[in-house]
Amino acid sequence: MITNMFSEKINYIIPKMDNIKNIHFIGIGGSGMGGIAYILLKKGYNISGSDIISNNITKDLISLGVKIYFKHSAKNINNANVIVVSSAITNNNPEIIAAKKNNIIVINRAQMLSEIMRFYYGITITGSHGKTTTTAIIYYIFSSLGLDPTFINGGILKKSELYAHLGKSKYFIAEADESDASFLKLRPIINIITNIDDEHLNYYQNDIEILKNNFLKYAQNIPFYGCIIVCIDDTSIRNLIKNNLMHNNIITYGFSKDADIRIFNYQQFGLKSKFTLLKVKENKFLEINLNLPGYHNVLNATAAFIVSSYIGINHKYILKALENFSGIKRRFDLLGIFKYKKNNLINNIILIEDYGHHPTEINITINTIRITWPKKKIIMIFQPHRYSRTINLFNKFIKVLSTVDVLFLLNVYPAGEEYITGGDSISLYKSIKKYGKINPILSIWKNYNEMIISLYSKFTGNDILLIQGAGDINNISTLLVKKKIKL
Repeated sequence: MITNMFSEKINYIIPKMDNIKNIHFIGIGGSGMGGIAYILLKKGYNISGSDIISNNITKDLISLGVKIYFKHSAKNINNANVIVVSSAITNNNPEIIAAKKNNIIVINRAQMLSEIMRFYYGITITGSHGKTTTTAIIYYIFSSLGLDPTFINGGILKKSELYAHLGKSKYFIAEADESDASFLKLRPIINIITNIDDEHLNYYQNDIEILKNNFLKYAQNIPFYGCIIVCIDDTSIRNLIKNNLMHNNIITYGFSKDADIRIFNYQQFGLKSKFTLLKVKENKFLEINLNLPGYHNVLNATAAFIVSSYIGINHKYILKALENFSGIKRRFDLLGIFKYKKNNLINNIILIEDYGHHPTEINITINTIRITWPKKKIIMIFQPHRYSRTINLFNKFIKVLSTVDVLFLLNVYPAGEEYITGGDSISLYKSIKKYGKINPILSIWKNYNEMIISLYSKFTGNDILLIQGAGDINNISTLLVKKKIKL
């Protein structure tokens, strides 16, 4: 029986923004932007937006009545009271220029998220990697108990297709984006920091110490009655706690022996995981079955467990939810096992899609595949994301991409960036080839048939086809599934 805390009728009402009716989003299809637009639409505001490409989020918003323009133009902002701008949008965007000329308020994504969240019991998840999955797991646990939290995420849940939800309870669960330091505007009650890595350094003057300092500032935003939950396995986080972070309620987790919530006995069985949690202060052991593979997902699930336990959810309900959570689209997403014929033999190929675009994330995906299918060959199609990331992490990309068996390398997805010499795919291709571990294939396919013929030439009958990247490479995945990897 669930406690009265969770079974009582809930209807949490917050005030609206005075004199604001029409809100326009520039980059509405971006990570987190569509979720905020969705919440504000459900709250009764008139929403419009612009972007340069269509995706599942823009399609959903259009189906709900949102007007979206697929070209940036000053005309798009007519009647807008407020403009919300994605961190991927530059100041020379014609809509921003027009808004400033007409004295229309222009704010970034985090400012609007902060405005919505300030009336709620905010729970935010930040970190260089793992925040999308962790956010989704927390939402799934809460919602499976009828808590009905409001929720904004950078990914789409597999079964429900949700990327945002306007709930009726006091809880607000959101992914907090550190890419441009705008997350410092948020004031949650609980914050998780999953890890700190050399990501988005182009914003932080290519200095990871500045990035670390911003994570510290963010943790210090948590009120004295709140809670900071951090992965102590991460060296940067450990140093922050040891030297700088002062708060009366810090909970650490990880595989480390000195973690408050310690993970051990981790095992992977196919696409599922099993592990033990030790709540050190209580000397309490819990056996966890997780419906996701990989030690990284064990860390994500542990963070979600701690949040859920902290607000009073009974352990048995948390464990049941973890056992049933089905994952996020484009996060180690098994799209199917397809049959194909080659040399008069019928073979199977496993198709996986993964959003990871940082060397750390790519390495985790490759390692998880190696553990799950140790005898299979990995054929990767990789699309680098941003010139700045490619050049800043160039040597790391060379090493990690050289660990697959076959590499098809696509052109860099610029995500609004101008070309940077040395940060392009040709430079990466030449350096991987020179490194000498594999012979990469620079791929500029004109159509599906051209692509599939290239792939077939590398199929051996014992392969994983991995579609890796955060840009529009998912169009390839969609096409491969639609055509069942056939000519």
